Amino acid sequence: MGRRAKVNAKKRNRRIVTASIVLTIIAVVVVLALVIEASQNDPYANYIGQPVSTSVMQQLTGVSDSTLKTIGLPSSVTPPTSISGSLLTSGGKPEVLYIGGEFCPYCAVERWSIIVALSHFGTFSGVEYMQSSSTDVNPNTPTFTFVNATFTSEYITFVPVEHWDRNTQTLVTYNSAESSIYNQYGTCPSNNQQGIPFVDIANQYVVNCGAQFALGQIAGDNWTTVASQLNSPGTTVAQEIDGAANSLITAICKVDGAQPSSVCSQSYAAVTLAFVPPAGTSPGSQQMLSLLPQVREDHRWTG
Repeated sequence: MGRRAKVNAKKRNRRIVTASIVLTIIAVVVVLALVIEASQNDPYANYIGQPVSTSVMQQLTGVSDSTLKTIGLPSSVTPPTSISGSLLTSGGKPEVLYIGGEFCPYCAVERWSIIVALSHFGTFSGVEYMQSSSTDVNPNTPTFTFVNATFTSEYITFVPVEHWDRNTQTLVTYNSAESSIYNQYGTCPSNNQQGIPFVDIANQYVVNCGAQFALGQIAGDNWTTVASQLNSPGTTVAQEIDGAANSLITAICKVDGAQPSSVCSQSYAAVTLAFVPPAGTSPGSQQMLSLLPQVREDHRWTG
């Protein structure tokens, strides 16, 4: 190769390298702009995956007996349905199995009630902030994730399975026993479909027709605002979240020998259960999913 050809080749290489650097810089700028825009549109996005503050956890776990008694079971809340399976236990205690996804707005509202209810039987740690998907219905519903959470109780065992993350990718794989339970008891009788959230209380009661209540108005809200209303029985937030929690507490008291008595002797722990939606009605709050193990085909809605 002649001297001139070598010089030209070097110039071409420099141009290629320069162009590559410029394109890389442009791509980085575009990504940063999108991140900044998303942050501006959702001021609470930075909280996702962070430990829940002490104040919010105290409000979640500190709903008073008086508030729970006043609320009881509102007509807008669907309590767990009774089933007749073999008693599900883990570690010698009745097991509460939860299957859901971080993206799911119906799982988002149900988790509030699960934490309020289970806190009467034990202690949570490691709960983190989460929002439902920003591109689904009721986008950015404030909620929590159980993916790194621990629940300690002398009365029950809580087994949470966050099967999908906020982007609908597989996050936690449920085992064969959990899959079998879900396949057996996860069908909603009103439409013969499976969905999430799914809550199995010792194979004696299930939540299998989506969230127990509709609370779409909290979409885009922040956790502190929602939590601050939990102990105010006149608010819709308290009536829905605490009312569903009362029904979960009642079901748990029925399977764990009515312990602790300080909880299970309360009137809010004796609400009516075993409600079965009339055939042919729409639950209006169910996230549908594929029945194929480990695979989420797509998500569809009923209602």
